[in-house]
Amino acid sequence: MSGEARETVIDGQTRDAVNPRPLAEIKPREIFDELRRGVLGQDRALRYVSVAVYKHVTGKVSGNILLIGNSGTGKTTIMNNIQRLYRDVPEYRPFRAMTIINANLLVDSDRMEFRPDRLLTAVEQRARTLLGSKVTSEELKAAMERATICIDEVDKMAAVVAGKPNAIGVVLQQGLLTLMEGETVSYRTYAIVDGEERQVTIDVDTSHMMFICGGAFEELYDQVYLRVINPGSGEKLKSQAIRSADGTVHIETRFTLGDFLKDEDLFTYGMVPQFMARFDNIVLLNELSGDVLKQILLESLDSPFIRSKSYFEVMGISLEIEDLAAALIAEQAQKHTRTGARALRMIFGKIINRVEFDPLESRALEELPGGGHRIMISAAMVKRELGLA
Repeated sequence: MSGEARETVIDGQTRDAVNPRPLAEIKPREIFDELRRGVLGQDRALRYVSVAVYKHVTGKVSGNILLIGNSGTGKTTIMNNIQRLYRDVPEYRPFRAMTIINANLLVDSDRMEFRPDRLLTAVEQRARTLLGSKVTSEELKAAMERATICIDEVDKMAAVVAGKPNAIGVVLQQGLLTLMEGETVSYRTYAIVDGEERQVTIDVDTSHMMFICGGAFEELYDQVYLRVINPGSGEKLKSQAIRSADGTVHIETRFTLGDFLKDEDLFTYGMVPQFMARFDNIVLLNELSGDVLKQILLESLDSPFIRSKSYFEVMGISLEIEDLAAALIAEQAQKHTRTGARALRMIFGKIINRVEFDPLESRALEELPGGGHRIMISAAMVKRELGLA
């Protein structure tokens, strides 16, 4: 369904744009349940995100958050699912002007100048997509001022890089700080005035926008790790029992940033204290466990297994995978802590590429009694292709 006919189920009840609920009645728990449909393994982060969205749409207080997590842990997935939430819930129609932009695009490196107009241009383009071409300045202003701004790779704009001052990073953080505090920015564009399109200046108040910044902060992990293992730190890494896919148990000592991160670590990294103070919450995403990675492999729409399954369907071949085989793939992906769920694609590709190239000659191909063919990804195949046997 599309447009005003779209329906969604929230809190067990069907809602549509004809009978909308007051925004305050769509509680954070309901927002969480909707977001969780598309984000696996990050329940703690989603609780913070759900509260931030509730604060934003009810308009009483700001809900700015900073997401910190290794590549592949789900920062972009969370942002995309907020956008899906706005699209699928009719009551959130006024908030659909959401944009995701890379941090380095907001700074003119030649002039060392923050460029809020680039951010507003991205928001305007999204608003026009939603509102149509014949839009008044009042409609455009209202849509832009309710926007959710997602700024990715904000960690790449630290005030300190390799121990040296990074002026561009300072410019970016100070510029974003001003917007997040609430600023009126004069923005020139075109809109319908008295039935004709004319150039207009819109005064955009940023105080009701929501800002979600995200970054991998890879050097931060190394920085905190070195601090923790320093003999004089008084801290030590934690050991835990790990059960492997084949059922064996072994003890591993693992470093988890969330166990040791302090505000001072972010300042040392190069984040300006005043900038950090504008976030309601700093949210660390979990490193994905083997069980979660297995679930992503089997169920996520972006899973390499699901995509390969669709590929074989074109040839009339059913693709299946043994439970142990999926667990072994997830176990190998978990070892790549810096790439998270993205490691599934690389590992699964090693296993399936040869079969995808020539499935009819593959020894994994079998003819089904009722007709048709099947390829079963077995634990033995995974071990053979990954050199685990």
